[in-house]
Amino acid sequence: MPPPPSAGEADGPAAEAPAEAPPAAEGDEIAGEPEREPGTFDRAPPRALLVGVAAGLVLLLAVGGGLVAYRKLGRRAPPAAAVETLSAAQADAEKDSLASIASAETKARDALDVAGPRARFPEATAALARVEIQWADALADQASRIAEKNADDPRAAQLQAQAKVKVKAAFDLLSPAAKANAGSPDVQLAFADYYRAKRLPSSMSRYLKEVKDEPRVALIEGLALLQEDDGAEKALPKLKAALAASPQSARIHYRLALAHLALKDEGSARTELKETLRLSPQHERAQALLEQLGGAAERK
Repeated sequence: MPPPPSAGEADGPAAEAPAEAPPAAEGDEIAGEPEREPGTFDRAPPRALLVGVAAGLVLLLAVGGGLVAYRKLGRRAPPAAAVETLSAAQADAEKDSLASIASAETKARDALDVAGPRARFPEATAALARVEIQWADALADQASRIAEKNADDPRAAQLQAQAKVKVKAAFDLLSPAAKANAGSPDVQLAFADYYRAKRLPSSMSRYLKEVKDEPRVALIEGLALLQEDDGAEKALPKLKAALAASPQSARIHYRLALAHLALKDEGSARTELKETLRLSPQHERAQALLEQLGGAAERK
């Protein structure tokens, strides 16, 4: 069967195109096309209008920038629940046992969560960082006790590695906090404590100069001196000053015990260890040290 015809073939031969009209003579007007008069948009806009539009755009950009700045800078204060949670975290940290340090860490994180990302709460971030550093101190204490008994015990190296992880965690918290909360005394103190844990006294002192009138400076200075060889004697007055500001701190009593022990004053060390355990009965390191000194029976 032949293929169906195309549309052109079905209609027959194509019709001839109509003849074109002759072009109009030069100068003749084309019928039906009246001469166009100048319109509004054929003239340049007035200068005043351009200035007004530009001013409006500048104002719009300024308002938009102000809103962005407000959203960034207009951070609110933390709610009361967050502040209360942080206070509970700090109270747990003062007990200084491993369990209470873990509890302080959890509560400090909870305080930040309750406050929310829009709150300006550098105190909580700094407190959490210092709890991480306190963890590192406790792990270093355990590592030292194990190494004293057996320098080849692998647990000592493991504990020291864990302590370094905690110190690094503190820095990771403080670095962005310092940028967002420049001038916060809590962040300054926490950074000083970080450099104290890293045994970088010049960097520590640089941060402490910014908060030299803070009572909490004494504890950081005392802990730094206690880390030094033959620094216990200089550490004692600093630690006692810190204790005067926080008399219920088991942590400070324990550090005083270590200072007295380094000075061979076992009687004063026992007294401080007993006070540590009175304030924090679960303080494992104080309990172990008191037993080592033969004061467990007397404590009972």
